[in-house]
Amino acid sequence: MKKLPIGLQAFSELINQNCVYVDKTKDIYELIQGNYIFFSRPRRFGKSLLCSTLQELFSGNRDLFRGLWIDQNTDYSWPIHPVIYLDLSMTSSDSPKELKDSLIENLNCIARFYKLDEIVSSSPGGILQEIVVKLKEKFGQNVVIIIDEYDSPIISHIEDLQKSKELQEVLKVFYTYIKGLGQHLRFVFITGITRFSKTSIFSGLNQLDNISMDSKFAHLVGYTKDEINLYFHEHLQEIAAKDKISVGKDVEEIKNMLHVWYNGYFFCSKSQEVKGKELARLHTPFSILNFLHKADFRNYWFESGTPTFLIKVLKQKQYPIESFDNLEASANELMSFDIENIPLSSLLFQTGYVTIKDYDFESKNYLLEMPNYEVKDSLLKCILVSMTRQDESVINAELVGLRKALEAGDLDAFIDKIKKFYITIPYTIAIDSEKYYQTIFFVFLHLINLNPKVEIATNIGRIDLLVKTSKILYLFEFKLNSSAKSALQQILDKKYYEVYQQKNKNVNNLQIKLVGINFSSDEKNITEYLSQDLA
Repeated sequence: MKKLPIGLQAFSELINQNCVYVDKTKDIYELIQGNYIFFSRPRRFGKSLLCSTLQELFSGNRDLFRGLWIDQNTDYSWPIHPVIYLDLSMTSSDSPKELKDSLIENLNCIARFYKLDEIVSSSPGGILQEIVVKLKEKFGQNVVIIIDEYDSPIISHIEDLQKSKELQEVLKVFYTYIKGLGQHLRFVFITGITRFSKTSIFSGLNQLDNISMDSKFAHLVGYTKDEINLYFHEHLQEIAAKDKISVGKDVEEIKNMLHVWYNGYFFCSKSQEVKGKELARLHTPFSILNFLHKADFRNYWFESGTPTFLIKVLKQKQYPIESFDNLEASANELMSFDIENIPLSSLLFQTGYVTIKDYDFESKNYLLEMPNYEVKDSLLKCILVSMTRQDESVINAELVGLRKALEAGDLDAFIDKIKKFYITIPYTIAIDSEKYYQTIFFVFLHLINLNPKVEIATNIGRIDLLVKTSKILYLFEFKLNSSAKSALQQILDKKYYEVYQQKNKNVNNLQIKLVGINFSSDEKNITEYLSQDLA
């Protein structure tokens, strides 16, 4: 049984250490028919391994590819091209000068590796240009440029708009030099998380072909269910045989759990079929490998890099967290990223916290959702921690009790438990928004898998929140600095319950509870609630 490539992102190390390599060379062969390619995916999704594989392929290291699809099924001649490989996640970028100096040092390292004559240029772009020309002269072959995580310096400082713009300008000038090197280049491949518009960071490199939502390259990175079955079947069998996990006693059960926890990603445009076959959704490679290594269902992808920048932006922009599973976006929104005005859909999609659920041909919008249990659980808990300043371990300990209380119709117990979390909101935060308190309420209900619905439109108003257990349908109305009585009275006056009362008679036979809740911005908590049962 081959080893798992835990912690390895270099293709040569995977092959030489007899690790599992999920063969992507059929897609890679299609990829290298192009010339200037841009490809974005969330972090920890396999971009760096893809870049390393391309580096070895263009370096002519055929022995590493023995037995793979490209070796057995093509007439690729394995020419040797000099490769310039830059990983911008490894650059220093606390200031524009630091970024320039780091780029210069990395480029000079490449020049020394290839034993080039003295480099006289002093700017990052000038040095790149000089290296490319010298490599072409020395090796007699056009040069390959691979830039991994091109946007890392900007993303690292996304919450500081001024610094981000300054760093963006440095990179914009640097990338402009590539445009003028066309006669010396065989292939340019740039990866990142975000898709800055060509008018911003890539204005000087307008020949880039953005394949990020191209169905031909849907599976260029990430693992499909079929790939997991083919390449990791022995590892799954070993886990099942040793009974290492409490959930899932055989291979099929484990695969079903993997689907729930780590699958769900879809990045393609509106055409979801290739040659008449529906495209498979993708599992997160990082999470799959770590599960197979540790035989434990955990939030590996999220834990590998808590999105502090995302939480900061969510706070700054006051995005509606309750809409994360019901977002819509146009293709332009999904394919661009403007640091001065970041649409919520773009931010979450490009960072991997939502994915494409469907396409609405009438509105020409994409429907988005959180892809899997790992993302939903970890992101909502992270948001809750940031809002209440309560430890995640405390949140986890209370979730079961919250659900049991609602299932039993015990609102006293439910309200008492949830009030403990409002108490932890720091008094240094001035909160005069009903939405803030309502969001905390909503996130808790989502985390206990009750699928709450918010702002439900009726013909005479909007229901603040609706949640259904196995026996009870709750309609919540919230007020800030008012009274629970007025909140409950609003439900009664506007008869929000009527449509559900009629449905209930015909189908569900659920008990209906109307609940009015009042929050106080002085106490930063629920001050009272009233409920009424309907027959």
